[in-house]
Order: sequence, then structure tokens, then C-alpha cells
Amino acid sequence: MEAVQVYCESLSGNGYMDSASKAESESGKLKEIVRGPYLLTGRSILTDELATKIVQMMRVAPENAPKGTLAGRGYAGVKELPSIGRVFVKQYAHGGLLRKITGGKFLCGGLSRSRAEFDMLEQVREFGVNAPRPLICVTKGSFFYETWLMMEEIENSRNLVEVSKQDIDLLHDSMRKVAEQVLLLIQHKVFHVDLHPGNVLISDNGDVHIVDFDKARLFSGSAQKLRELYLRRWRRAVIKHELTPVLTELMSLSLRSYND
Repeated sequence: MEAVQVYCESLSGNGYMDSASKAESESGKLKEIVRGPYLLTGRSILTDELATKIVQMMRVAPENAPKGTLAGRGYAGVKELPSIGRVFVKQYAHGGLLRKITGGKFLCGGLSRSRAEFDMLEQVREFGVNAPRPLICVTKGSFFYETWLMMEEIENSRNLVEVSKQDIDLLHDSMRKVAEQVLLLIQHKVFHVDLHPGNVLISDNGDVHIVDFDKARLFSGSAQKLRELYLRRWRRAVIKHELTPVLTELMSLSLRSYND
């Protein structure tokens, strides 16, 4: 268990903790609680009692795991936490051949995948990006580990893939808001390496939320280069999954209408 603690406490070299640490005054300092092979990390909402409840439920698969186009890797769904309510739980997994070999286990070294996304979500929220609020990350194991991230649930939402097939008027309005969110990321040099229509949620009140910041990182190049990377990744996903080209046209038009 000591290897896990060392692993998850390593904050050096992530490049974005200075800004994220500003949130401590609002939501409390990060705390860590060990329960058997599990290490739980969170802010003021994480209590000893809650940690025990979380460990008890970890063996039960979350409800409502997303399926279909651009559903993503790993397992995700909704859990009910005492005193908090419904939260979205994401379990990390490899893709491709590596997934068949190691499943959902990762080799320790640096930050856990869940802790890295936890920190990045706090960072981009500081920038004004509509992203889920991270609540608790859980790591199990030592040399090889499994990991989960618990976030606030974006209730009554549809992803942009669904909207594009169901409501063209809402799609046009939503794409303008999506572009505003992406421009915030570009302005602050954050590269969401997997931004595609499946990772954009539209709530029932029309708000746009960007999700899945796993592997997101700071970008050292120009804003123009970063904008082109976003457009290229977006276009590739639209073509691969045979989505309406309107998604690409609106994104390209919106992003290119702004100067660096």
C-alpha cells in the first residue's frame, strides 16, 4: 500500500497545479484516506464514513454505462453516494491490444490517471470552462493499479451526437457555445486530446459541458497550431463515425472567425 501512497502523492511535473491549488480555499485541501488496498483522494466532502461506503460499492458496476457511438473506453455510469447523491463514476481502461492484456490495470509511475484528470478538471474550471466538478478519485493496487474518478453528474443531458440526429436548431445554437468553450481552452493553452462530439454534453437548459479530460495537457505551441489540432481531431471523429458534416462546418466556421 505504501507504493500507492507515494504514487498518488507525486504532484511534480504536471504543469498546472499552481492554478488548481487556488481552489483549495473554496473546497478545502486535498485529503487522502486508505481503506485496505484502496487510496481515496478528495477535498472536504471526503470523510472517513464516506470512504468506507465507497469501498463497499466499488465491486458493483455503475448503472447506465454509456454505449454506442463514441462511448469511450472503460466503464462509466451513475452511483448514489450517501450525503452527496448521484455522481458519475468513470473507471479507466487501456484501449486496443493493451486492454486485452492488462484490462483496466496501469503501471505505477507519476500521477494516477484519475488524479491527473481530477487536477485538470479543477484547472479548466478555474479558466471558466464548463466541465464536471471532480469529487473523489480512487486507486487500488501498488505496482499495477486500477483507478476511478467520481464527478458531479450532468443531469438530463444529451451528447452532441444525439443532438445532431434529433434537433438541428439546437445543434446550431449549441455549436456556437461549444466553440466558445474550445476557445477558452485554446486561450489557456490546454489541449483536450480527445475532443469530439461524444465528449460534449448539452443539458436540458441548453448549457454546454466539455467532458473526458483524461490525457489532456498543456500545449507549448501557438494558439493557431492548437486550433488546427482541435479542428483536425474533430473532423476525423465526424468522418470516422459518419456523423453529419454540419458538425465540422459549424466548428470550423466558429473557430476560424476568431483571431489569435
